[in-house]
Amino acid sequence: MRFFLSGNLMRFSNFQREVEVDASTVRAGLDTLVEQYPSLREVLLDNQHQVRGVHKLFLDGEPLDSLQAAVRHDSEVAVVTAIAGG
Repeated sequence: MRFFLSGNLMRFSNFQREVEVDASTVRAGLDTLVEQYPSLREVLLDNQHQVRGVHKLFLDGEPLDSLQAAVRHDSEVAVVTAIAGG
């Protein structure tokens, strides 16, 4: 599966916009992603190992309902961060 990170998250992934990992669920993919890029853990996940509320995940273009969702080798997960401003 492939993760697509929004611009502000790229600084925590050595400026990689796309990161490919081997996983069977989104949760397993997230675990592998933060293992590869440990600095992503604090900004992406909370203390309960859940995705922080400022981030939205989309699996193959659809809003993600569950981190336990199964993925294929060609699945894409977009991680989008809300930006506040005025």
